[in-house]
Amino acid sequence: MRRIWALPIVLMIVLAARTPASTEPSAIPRGLPHHFGIGVAALPDSSGIYGWMPKTHIPFDYAYQYLAGGVNTRQGWATWNSNATFPLSYARGAHRRGYIPVFTYYMLRQSHGPCDSCPEGQVDLANLNSPSTMAALYRDFAMLMKRLGPHTFGGVKGYGRTTIVHVEPDLSGYAEQAVLQPGQTCHGFCTGEGNDPSLLKASVKSSGVRAVAAYPDTYRGFNMAILHLRDRYAPNVLLAFHVSDWTTGYDIGSQKQPVNASALGTKAGAFAAESGVDHSMNGTSTYDLVFNDVADRDAGYYKYVYGSDVFWDRRNVWVPNFHRWERFIGAIHSRTSRPVVVWQIPLGNQYLAAENNSDGHYQDNRAEYFFHHTGELVHAGVIALMFGAGNRGSTVNSDGKHDGVTNPAPTCSHDGTGGQRVCASHVSRVADDDGGYLRMMAKAYYRHPVVLP
Repeated sequence: MRRIWALPIVLMIVLAARTPASTEPSAIPRGLPHHFGIGVAALPDSSGIYGWMPKTHIPFDYAYQYLAGGVNTRQGWATWNSNATFPLSYARGAHRRGYIPVFTYYMLRQSHGPCDSCPEGQVDLANLNSPSTMAALYRDFAMLMKRLGPHTFGGVKGYGRTTIVHVEPDLSGYAEQAVLQPGQTCHGFCTGEGNDPSLLKASVKSSGVRAVAAYPDTYRGFNMAILHLRDRYAPNVLLAFHVSDWTTGYDIGSQKQPVNASALGTKAGAFAAESGVDHSMNGTSTYDLVFNDVADRDAGYYKYVYGSDVFWDRRNVWVPNFHRWERFIGAIHSRTSRPVVVWQIPLGNQYLAAENNSDGHYQDNRAEYFFHHTGELVHAGVIALMFGAGNRGSTVNSDGKHDGVTNPAPTCSHDGTGGQRVCASHVSRVADDDGGYLRMMAKAYYRHPVVLP
C-alpha cells in the first residue's frame, strides 16, 4: 500500500553488490529461516497455498494473507469461518506445505467509526480515537492472538507455531505525518508537534477494555496494547510494524526533488522505535520486524492507467531509484535494530512478452532488480521479499485473468531504464500472468539461497 504524493512537497543472481547504505546486522527473530526468504500473497485455494505454490515445487518460505473487513461490520475475518477459525485453518494449511504463515491485519480502515466517508488518513485517526471502535478492535485482535497462540480458547486449540502478524499497514504513516504537521494532517487529534508517537491521541485506556487499561490514550499506548495482547495470548507470534515510504511527508518511492534519504529513514526509524519497535512500556516486549512496501500496484499500472510515471530507475541514475530507497531502508534498519521485510512487491516485469501493459499484465522492474541485487538488500537489513498485487488490475503470479499462456508482440519502452530502451520480448511458457517470471527466478534463487549475517 502506498499513495503517490503530488510534486513538489537472465537467471544469474548477483549476491555480492556494494550499496549506498551500510548497516549492522540484527538478530534474526526466532523461528525464521537463516537464509534470505521469499514469500507470496496466497489465498487458501488453487491459486495459492493449495495449488500454485506447491505445484511450482519451489520451497517458498512465506505465504501471506490479509485479515480485513472491519471489526464492527459483521464482515471481518472473524466471520469468514465458524468460531473465528479462518487464520487457524490458513496457518495449518500453510505449515503443512512448508510455509510460514503471515497475516496482514488491516482492520481499522474498514471499521465503522465517526468519519466513515472521510479521506483514508482521517478515517484511520478518527477510528483510532473512537472508544467503541477501538474496544471492538482490541477484542478482535485478542481473538486473533488466541487462535494463533498455543492455548485453547472456546474449545478451539490454537496454532502455537511461528507466525508473523503485520499490524495495520499505512496507519503508522498517517500517525507520523499527523504529529509532524498537526495543523494540516492531525484533524484535532494531536497534543503537540514533533516526531513523537505520544503526541497523537488514541483510545486505549478510554476504550474500557480491561486487558489494555494500563496503557495511555496515545498512539504509543495503542502499540503497547497490541504488544501486550500478543505477549498475553500468543508469544509464538512475531509482530511486524509497518513503515511506509511516505511516512515523513516525502515519498521516497515517487518524488523527485533532492532529498537526504538516510536522514528521512532515520526520522522514520525513530518514530517506529518510540512507537514500540525498540522501546517497551509496562513490561511489554517490542515489535520483532519492520515491514515496508514499495508500491501498492505495478508502476506500469500507475503510468498507463493513471498517467503517473513512478518507475524506479534500474540504473540508479535518475530518481526515484533503488539506491535511494535502499539508503532509506538501511537507516530505518539501523535506527530500529530490526530486520526489514519488503512486502506486497509488484509482480510485473520487463522481461517476458506476456507483460504488455494490459489488464493484469502491467510491467514493473522491482522484481527483476531485487532478484539480481540480493546482496544489496541484505546489506540494507532486508531478510525477506514478499510478492503480491495490491489491486485487482495489477500483475499476479498465477493465471488470475484466466487467459492462459500469452505471448503478444514485444512491448518496448524507456520506463525505469535511465534513458535506455528495454523490450519485454522473452517467450512465456506458463499461464502465470507475470509470464512465469517469479516462478523462474525463485526456482533459480533457491538453488543457492543467500545465508543471512
